Amino acid sequence: MPKTCISYYGGKQNLVKTILPLIPEHKIYTEAFFGGGAIFFAKPPSEAEVINDTNNMVVNFYEVARSDFQALKEKIEATLFSRATYTVALSIYRMPHLFNKLQQAWSFYVACNMAFSCAIGSWGYDKYGKRVKAFINKKMLFNQEIPRRLENCQVENNDAIKVIQSRDAIDAFHYVDPPYFNSDMGHYGGYTENDFKQLLETLSKLKGKFLLSSYPSDILENYSKKYGWHTIRIEKPLSAQKAVAGKSRKRKIEVLTANYPLKPSE
Repeated sequence: MPKTCISYYGGKQNLVKTILPLIPEHKIYTEAFFGGGAIFFAKPPSEAEVINDTNNMVVNFYEVARSDFQALKEKIEATLFSRATYTVALSIYRMPHLFNKLQQAWSFYVACNMAFSCAIGSWGYDKYGKRVKAFINKKMLFNQEIPRRLENCQVENNDAIKVIQSRDAIDAFHYVDPPYFNSDMGHYGGYTENDFKQLLETLSKLKGKFLLSSYPSDILENYSKKYGWHTIRIEKPLSAQKAVAGKSRKRKIEVLTANYPLKPSE
C-alpha cells in the first residue's frame, strides 16, 4: 500500500500501525476529515470509498494528482527546499483564485511539506539537513501509486457530518479525525466544541461502525459513557515542540473511540 505524500498538520502518519489493525470488516469506507489521508493510503481499498475535506485546496490537490499526475510530479521534482519557494507557494495557497489548478496543487504540496510541524504558514528549517531529507523522501512518495489509489474513490467537498450521514449503512466504516477543538488547531482554526458535540451526536446515531481520533475531553467522556463506546488512550510526544537540551518534549494523550470493541483484527 502507498504512503501519503502529504505531511499534514494533525495527520496520523505516526498512528497508522496502531489504527490499521483496529479497522473492522466493511464494504463502505468514509474519511470525512481527509487532509493528508494517512489512513486511507495505508489501508487496502474498500468496495466503496469516500474522502472529504472542506478545504478546496486539499480536494484540488487530489483531483490534479489523479488527472494531471505527470505535470504535477515534474513540478514537484524541480522544487528546491527553499524559503523563497515556500513564500511563493504560500502566496498561491492564500490567493488560489489567481492561479490555475496545477499551480494550486503544487502550492498545497509545498505549503504542507516544507512547513514547520506541517502547519501551513511557517517554513520549517533545521541545522542538520533533516528537513531537506524529509522533503526528498516526500518527493519519492509522490508516485504512480497515489493516482492509482484514488482511481475508484469518490472525492467530496462538503460538510463532514453530511458526508458521514449520506454514506452510512450497516456495512459502513467511518474513520473520523476532526480538528482537535481543545488544542492548537494550526491552519484548522474555527472548529468549535459545539461542532465536536454535533459530530458526536451524529456518531451516536450511526448504523455502521466508526473510529474517532481526538484528545481527551469531558464531552467525549460523557458520550462514551452514555453510549458504551470503547476507547484506547495513546501517549505520544508533542511533534510541534522542539526539544530543549536536557529535557524531553512534552507528551500528549490521543484517544481512539469506537462503537465496537477495539481489538486488533487478525
